[in-house]
Amino acid sequence: MNVKTYDQNQYLMFPPHLSEFLSDDHQSVIINDIVDTMDLGCFYTKISSEGSQAYHPKMMFKILAYAYSTGIFSSRKIHKALQESVAFIFLAAWQKPDFRTISDFRKNNLSEFATLFNQLVDMCKRLGMTSLGQFAIDGSKFKANAADSATYNKKRISDAISNLLQKADQVDRQEDQLYGTDNAGDQIPDDIRQKKSRLQKLKQIKKQMDQSNKEKINATDPDAAFMKTTRGIKTSYNAQIIVDEAQQVIVAANVTNDPSDTGQLVPMVQQAEKAVGRIDKLSADSGYSSGDNLCAMVEKGIDAHIPDANYQATQRGKQDTPGQGLFTRSDFKRDELNDCFICPAGENLHFVRLQKVKNKHPVRIYRCQTCGACPLKKRCTKGRSGRSIILNVHDAQFKAMRTKLDSPHGKRIYAKRKWIVEPVFGHIKETIGFRQFSLRGLDKVIGEFFLICIAHNLRKIINVFKNTALQRTI
Repeated sequence: MNVKTYDQNQYLMFPPHLSEFLSDDHQSVIINDIVDTMDLGCFYTKISSEGSQAYHPKMMFKILAYAYSTGIFSSRKIHKALQESVAFIFLAAWQKPDFRTISDFRKNNLSEFATLFNQLVDMCKRLGMTSLGQFAIDGSKFKANAADSATYNKKRISDAISNLLQKADQVDRQEDQLYGTDNAGDQIPDDIRQKKSRLQKLKQIKKQMDQSNKEKINATDPDAAFMKTTRGIKTSYNAQIIVDEAQQVIVAANVTNDPSDTGQLVPMVQQAEKAVGRIDKLSADSGYSSGDNLCAMVEKGIDAHIPDANYQATQRGKQDTPGQGLFTRSDFKRDELNDCFICPAGENLHFVRLQKVKNKHPVRIYRCQTCGACPLKKRCTKGRSGRSIILNVHDAQFKAMRTKLDSPHGKRIYAKRKWIVEPVFGHIKETIGFRQFSLRGLDKVIGEFFLICIAHNLRKIINVFKNTALQRTI
């Protein structure tokens, strides 16, 4: 037959080098070159001089970085890839650490991943992949490694403890009948022992809840919290990133178990400025809006574009039903002299009370008392007690921000936010495939998220090398 020779038993005089099976621009080859240039001293200081030899940290980090950048997060799947994938075999140089070794390396070096993340951000900066232009911040919820059904509130814990105590009392009476009141009954069935151990676990959960002052707590991962996600209320963590507009490089990252984004703005900005220098422009959605945050951005000299929730809701209302929505705050005139607001019908909204807001400055409440017979009521309020307006202590800052966002320049700047930061979370969840943390506990979750951000930034560097044929001389 006129075919090429096919012989699986053929020997080679000189064994091939593994890199010959991979192209120069293969993702694993570029990651290998990048890691070779990094300072991995943070790993080496932890290696013991006694006992059996450890796998080389450089090799372990290479296979973890490549695994996460290709959507492989399970230590068992990584171990399997080390036996089947040429790219993994190349990075590991034929070595095959078992899944437990891989898992332990990841678990024991979580703080080191933050250090290496900062190194990669600096590398991106020196490669010209970051600029002093516009940055955007956003948060996204990621599922915790915990079952939602394992979440307890105080009532559920109390009921469960009460039920188990009742069952324990019944078991004691049954044991007395079976073994006698003086017999310890060493042959107690396993299910009875399990109920007693479950009771101890519930009491431990109750103690953790009392100490943390939480309304709910998860038995599997007590640090996780119930959060609203696109897939419903789930036991989750809130991941935060700041992204540069030039190449969508993540320049700052963190994870919190607070569902709210408001308290994350200032520390995230501080982390980003430490990594890349002064930030010129920053955009964020209404979740980051607060008077204190707006003041903090002004103090830092950052041109921020952050709408408040009422402004954002108003803009959406205008898009959905132009000219048909309720009167907005801007339709009411402020009368400083008489300390009131004047509605579109010419009626006054007078000050009625101060209202305390948790962890925030008190607000002033103004309400109209003549809404009942007003012909414009349907366009003003649906409330029975009349239209009210809340005056924040930072009202001037919110007003200035709305004016900025309403300007043509402000609209252009804020419109960029969607394609700067939102696609990055899309890339992490859809392309890389990371939707749920593998580890448990806030500190461990933060370390794992830094590993994900390393994988994202590595892919960005690889794209630059491929698209610009840039020499890999870092």
